[in-house]
Amino acid sequence: MLHLRSQCLRFVALASLTLFLSTGIRAHDEPIAVYSAASLNKEAPVAPNSVALVDGEFGDTTTTASDGEPQLELDSITVEIEGSDGVALEASLFSVEPETLRILIPNLPAGSAHMTVKRGEESIADGTFQVQSVSPGLFSAAESGGGLADGQAEIVNLLQGSRHSQDLAYFDDLNGVFRPVPLNLAAEGTVFFLKLRGTGIRFASGLSVTIGGVAVPAGCRNEHGVSAGIDEVRIGPLPVQLVHSELADVVVTADGIAANTVQLSFTDSAGAWITFSNQISRLFQEHCQVCHHPGEVAPFSLMEYADAKESAPAIKQAVEEGSMPPWKPIPGHGEFVGERRLTDEGIEMVASWVDIGAPEGSPSDLPEPLAFDASWTLGEPDLILETPSYTPDPNASDDYRCFSVPLPDSITESRSVVGVEVRPGNRKIVHHLILFGDPVGESAAKAAATTDGKPGYECFGGAGISYTAFTPGVESYVVGGWAPGARPMVMPEGAGMYVRRASRIAIQMHYHPDGTEQSDSTRIGLHFADERTAQNATIIPVINTQFSIPAGAERHEVTAELKLEGEGGQAMPAALLNLLEQNGAFPLDIINVAPHMHLLGQEIRLDKVSASGEKTPMIYIDDWEFDWQDIYTYNNPVPFHRSDRMELSAIYDNSANNPLNPNDPPIAVGWGEGTKDEMCIVFFTVVMPDLCALPLGLCSGH
Repeated sequence: MLHLRSQCLRFVALASLTLFLSTGIRAHDEPIAVYSAASLNKEAPVAPNSVALVDGEFGDTTTTASDGEPQLELDSITVEIEGSDGVALEASLFSVEPETLRILIPNLPAGSAHMTVKRGEESIADGTFQVQSVSPGLFSAAESGGGLADGQAEIVNLLQGSRHSQDLAYFDDLNGVFRPVPLNLAAEGTVFFLKLRGTGIRFASGLSVTIGGVAVPAGCRNEHGVSAGIDEVRIGPLPVQLVHSELADVVVTADGIAANTVQLSFTDSAGAWITFSNQISRLFQEHCQVCHHPGEVAPFSLMEYADAKESAPAIKQAVEEGSMPPWKPIPGHGEFVGERRLTDEGIEMVASWVDIGAPEGSPSDLPEPLAFDASWTLGEPDLILETPSYTPDPNASDDYRCFSVPLPDSITESRSVVGVEVRPGNRKIVHHLILFGDPVGESAAKAAATTDGKPGYECFGGAGISYTAFTPGVESYVVGGWAPGARPMVMPEGAGMYVRRASRIAIQMHYHPDGTEQSDSTRIGLHFADERTAQNATIIPVINTQFSIPAGAERHEVTAELKLEGEGGQAMPAALLNLLEQNGAFPLDIINVAPHMHLLGQEIRLDKVSASGEKTPMIYIDDWEFDWQDIYTYNNPVPFHRSDRMELSAIYDNSANNPLNPNDPPIAVGWGEGTKDEMCIVFFTVVMPDLCALPLGLCSGH
């Protein structure tokens, strides 16, 4: 009983050839079967100089000839064939499998031939078969001798004067089946030719081809590249009327003998011709390459076709699931710059591209490549801050270390920071970091007072220095930060983060060691405005530090509220509120938002509520992932009136069903800086007049 297997033959890897094997009857139970490796027709003779399969029992291991070049002996197996002229010739072997040999038939005369298979000196199988000078077979990309054609379409673009190749079928890894790649014969200015691979055809004096019943010009080359025994049938140009065939039979006849029938797929849809060089590369540039380029956080690059082709099935799965591109905010809760969310049409385009075999297309269609600095996404910074090399205790769950870095003497006046980019030195242990402007040098005093002999100082719960969001000339304030997934922070035109000359930046690093001794030195790139900006950007947290998530709770809600004035939740001194009001600062402009939770977080939402109770959705993430945090910048600033308030709601899963729960069994978890603790924060940045420009004397002499 014939049993077909869809295993690709590796011996033609150099020629990109896909063959399918067949196993069946046992040696010594009855004579061995010898038949074409292309047609798999056991009733047909085989041709000299063709690739054939031999069924039998040949051991327990699989051995393949190196580099696809057939060998006279493989795994101690040799094959001798006596032709009808009585002359014995050796057949070379491509591979030996437990129940199948793949061999190259020597140049035998027509007629009956006898094969003997030996292991060493011992004969282990023998039998007779018929040889015919021409016995055409076409390799198929299906599970039998029929089905989808194996080969390529050669597409000539007459308008551009270019040509490129496209596979006729591809293997769908996710579903384990071969699928056709439709040919769009209606594409403007293009002419299609085919290269079908077969065996047993080279000695034919006459060759004819029909596709879907339409005669098509054909020629034959004796050999396909360097792959012994492989013939190539060249067909074309293809008539345009085939575009309506959808799936058409290809019938190749050599010297009046028909090969096995294979199929081609056609389409009249221009959308079916999706290529990497044309549509896909542009989509990747817009949504993916910022992370998927060498040296960035993504596990593979999408800059080149070869990289995208290799990962095509995984790319399709990720975009259909919505996990890539990693864009967390739910639509309708804020409109943000640089949304990486794909449209339904974009998802369908990627899926269709993969479904048709992820064709490359013509390189002449490629857009200009994006240029990424090897070190800095925003380009070379005006100032690079670098933490000293630090090795956290490998056995500690968390290690908080602050480093006090002075601004250089070359900065002779106060500046406005308009861009902040963080490059962690060791992403395996850097959990997150926060940058604090330290205008009076408190962090330097703390570093000098440390006695543990390590650089920096311990700083659990903050940088250990006085903090405010509104008096940057006197007290510390947040300049920026980084968490996994975060992109560089860029200020809108005309706004910047104030830094005082001769001041310091306190860098609070949160390390989460993995049990091995590892070091880190992180770099921070600051970009300055040419002149002090007229507006100052200030980061404000909406935060709750007084909560406890019960052990086992699957949907525990934690809330927080922030108000600029009134009882409770006040974030700004009344005198400053009044001064800003007098100077026409309200409404303030909210330019970005950055939620933050740890491993128990599931959902987080921030709404702005007016004095009349009207809600403005600011951000909502319903599938929180710690590894994909970001700073989300609004397309248009959101006005923040003096009487508005912020309402935060966060949902946590502290049950055993949460695979990310760091505690087994679950325990009650509250606020804390450690990875196993939790946080409930949404930072947002407002733009207000530069306080140093107001008559407060805050920044005199700065």
